[in-house]
Amino acid sequence: MRPLKLTISAFGPYKDREVIDFTELKDNRLFVVSGNTGSGKTTIFDAICFALYGSASGEDRSDSKMMRSDFAEDDVHTSVELEFELHNKQYRIRRQLPHVKKGNKGATGEQYEFYQKTGNDEIPCVDRQIVSEINKRVEEIVGLTQDQFSQIVMLPQGEFRKLLTSQTENKEEILRKIFKTEPYKWISERLKERKKEAEEEYKREAQMIDRYIKDIQATLPIRENSKLFDVFSQEHQNTHQIIDALDIETDFYQMEMMENKKRSEEAEAVYNQKLEYYHQAKAINERYQDLEGKEAKLQEWSLQIPRFMEKEKQYEKAERASKIVAYEIQVNEWRVDEKSKQRSLHDAGLAVKNAKEKREEAHTFFEKEEQRKGEREEVTRTVDRLNDFLPTVQEIDSKKSELIRINKEVQKLANDLEGIRRNIDEKTSEKEKLTTNIKGIENLVDELPEKQQSLHELREQVVIIQEYLKSHQKQVKLQQDYTVKYKEYLAIKNHYEKLEKSWISGQASILAMHLHDGKPCPVCGSSEHPNKADGQDAVPTKEEREAVKKDFDRLDNLYRDAAASLKSNTEQLETKAKEVTNRGFQVEEAQQIYNRIVKEGQELKKEVDARLANKDELKSLKELLETIEQELKQFEVRKEQISSAHQERQNVFVKEKAIYEEKISRIPEGIRNLAALKYNITEAQNHKEKLERDWETAQKQLQIKKEAETKASAYYVNAQTQLQETTEKRQRSETKFASEWQNAKFASEEDYLCAKMSDSARHQLKTSIDDFKKNIETLKAQISELKDELKDKDRADLELLTSELTRMKNERDLALKVLSDSQGYQKMAIELSMKIRNADESVTDLEKKLNRITDLFDVVRGQNGSRISFERYLQIEYLEQIIIAANERLKRLSNGQFSLERSERQEARGRQSGLGLDVFDAYTGQTRDVKTLSGGEKFNASLCLALGMADVIQSFQGGVSIDTMFIDEGFGSLDEESLNKAIDTLIDLQQSGRMIGVISHVQDLKNAIPAILEVKKTKEGYSQTEFVIK
Repeated sequence: MRPLKLTISAFGPYKDREVIDFTELKDNRLFVVSGNTGSGKTTIFDAICFALYGSASGEDRSDSKMMRSDFAEDDVHTSVELEFELHNKQYRIRRQLPHVKKGNKGATGEQYEFYQKTGNDEIPCVDRQIVSEINKRVEEIVGLTQDQFSQIVMLPQGEFRKLLTSQTENKEEILRKIFKTEPYKWISERLKERKKEAEEEYKREAQMIDRYIKDIQATLPIRENSKLFDVFSQEHQNTHQIIDALDIETDFYQMEMMENKKRSEEAEAVYNQKLEYYHQAKAINERYQDLEGKEAKLQEWSLQIPRFMEKEKQYEKAERASKIVAYEIQVNEWRVDEKSKQRSLHDAGLAVKNAKEKREEAHTFFEKEEQRKGEREEVTRTVDRLNDFLPTVQEIDSKKSELIRINKEVQKLANDLEGIRRNIDEKTSEKEKLTTNIKGIENLVDELPEKQQSLHELREQVVIIQEYLKSHQKQVKLQQDYTVKYKEYLAIKNHYEKLEKSWISGQASILAMHLHDGKPCPVCGSSEHPNKADGQDAVPTKEEREAVKKDFDRLDNLYRDAAASLKSNTEQLETKAKEVTNRGFQVEEAQQIYNRIVKEGQELKKEVDARLANKDELKSLKELLETIEQELKQFEVRKEQISSAHQERQNVFVKEKAIYEEKISRIPEGIRNLAALKYNITEAQNHKEKLERDWETAQKQLQIKKEAETKASAYYVNAQTQLQETTEKRQRSETKFASEWQNAKFASEEDYLCAKMSDSARHQLKTSIDDFKKNIETLKAQISELKDELKDKDRADLELLTSELTRMKNERDLALKVLSDSQGYQKMAIELSMKIRNADESVTDLEKKLNRITDLFDVVRGQNGSRISFERYLQIEYLEQIIIAANERLKRLSNGQFSLERSERQEARGRQSGLGLDVFDAYTGQTRDVKTLSGGEKFNASLCLALGMADVIQSFQGGVSIDTMFIDEGFGSLDEESLNKAIDTLIDLQQSGRMIGVISHVQDLKNAIPAILEVKKTKEGYSQTEFVIK
């Protein structure tokens, strides 16, 4: 991968759009990124890594949300666009982060693009332009994950020396990410889970045996001469003894069950015979009770016979009455109709009277309106006369409105003219004051460049001193942390050594606890154990020992890491102190100097801000002065226009007023106003229309009332006729009805009405009479049958029979219970024997399975003499190839003094081993830890190791092309000779076709490399870049 162009917007210290065109390097493949501390050199590498993988290059800079520039405008989005070349193909990738603009609640602007460039066209590299698909596609095309990219292409601050000086555990994590050996770690984790599962399963099954044994004692009764309970009375039992005793117990209950079954069957037969006799006796007694009940019921029903004879007579009269109901209904209908006709005749009489009164009122109103004929003619003449004046008055009114409008225009123009004159006076005064103010502010703004330069110099000093103070504070904390970790390490070390000694001495007693009679000893093989070792008090368990060992390993690592961190920070503190001294300051007074400079900077910042505000104010005032001058010109022009218009409208007003006064003198004074004239016309017209409406209404009302009176009289005569006809029909129906009830043998109409019943009542009465007769006959037949059935049969004593039956039932139930208990005990003994046998076999199998998994897990996780796990065993092959490739360059850089070796030593206190690095010193012939190298020697070794790793990865992953390397690390720790050799190494790399970018403050490195990417801070604080080619 080779970068072609990097475009940064609102990213880190870069405020606006910054373009870094790497094609400007031309044939210079080696370049230095140079600039002051905090100017944004590392941010360039962060931007490249962010464009490819979505996060910055270092672990402490991985949060992309923190990369937005504090200098950026609110409407500018944070984005990075990278154009790069790989395998002769060009690509463009762009990532734009969302942010919350002022006034908005949510973040907006998020955008991602990834394209392959083909001439002037672009082809999408992913189906959907989303983060997950772009990240996946980038790894496929580049061939490297971000972790691999950070180790072999982009070496950020703090990450460069990890592979060289870190512990085996840390190297294991680094190599795992780079060479993707996670699956082997997962194998170990899965085996650990399986081992835990097997242990839990083994414990559960062993506990089941104990539970089954407790179930025996809880379910089977204690009896004399039982071998099973003789075994339980012993101090120690084994499963074989219990199983044998259970078999004997099963045989006992089998014999007992056969005897109890015979007794139960005998008791059941006697009980059933007695039960059958009891049911027969009970049935005879129940028949005697039934006979007595039916005889009593027959006697009771016989008393009701007279009442039912009366019901028969009632039913016969109801039948005769039902035949004349129709005549009764007809009489009632004519009676109702007659009453209705009488009400209609009464209503018709009232209507005739009311109609006559209404007709007389209408005639009176007609005569009144007929007498107002002269008034109607006079109001007509008045309306015509007023309408003749209307056109003339309308013309005069229009002329009056025009005069009022013209007069308002004249007054408005006069007011506008006066307002323009006032505005001209005010703007002239404002212009004089503003001119004076501008001259004073211009003098203040002239001081701005000098104060900005002073502020910039103070900021650079503050950054240097602040970094020293932070490093110094960190040194104090690291020293304290080192002291605490060292004390904790010594304490756990002593505790662990005592615990391990106790554990070893107590193993014999632990082994004796697991020896059982009849089972072979795992050490000597004997199945008899006459003299077991006595148990020791407080023997630590394996789990306790491993827990303490785990704490010891953890604190040992923390102690060593604290020591390494303290040493590394000491070197950095010395470098920072040198930078402070180079500025002419005493490091002992760094805090006081920092406070003084910060205070001076704050005061100076206030002055700069004030001058910047003055500068903005000056610009605004000049713009305001220009605006005022333009307004004055416009006011003068407007003044001339308004003055001319005012004179013209004044002349028009005088002329039109004279014409108006001449015309109005011709109209009578009372109707000169158009509104008054129209009101008079409207009143006269309304009065005329009302008189005409009243005359027309009087004529129509008189005609309507006459017609209503005629209709009411005709309706009254018709009502009289209908009433007479209805009365005659009612009288005829009453005569027919009386004839019919007399023919039906009723003494009177009231007698008929009492006998009359509804159809449902008659039917119900007939049914009750028939049912009574039928029930009497049925009951007599049943009594006769019962007497025949009970002939020659006597009642039995059921109480005595019940007592005997209860006694026999209790004897039968007791025999059944004894049998059931014997069956239950036998079944339980068989089940428990089978469960214990199965559980014992399962425990044996599970113990073998647990041992196999434990052995395999110990091998895979590195619980062996070499302390090397299976994953680390594979990583060793990669590491050794990296060491071979690294030594080819390290021997040349160190004049043959140093070469790296994989350490074969086993780490102390059971720590993981296998990936440690040593350095062979040819001058002394000794091999020692790489941590003993000086800062410059570590840099050379780390650089060679990184280059060696790049060579190995390319050899293992043929599709990976590593054409670029960026190094952000301190070349300042090298002496002159080592620096020259490092430069030669970099030159050799770039001659092989690689592009090498180096961040460095070392002047000799800048002088030796012709291409420099300068990163400069502006006076406003944000950064800009420029390629300088010598």
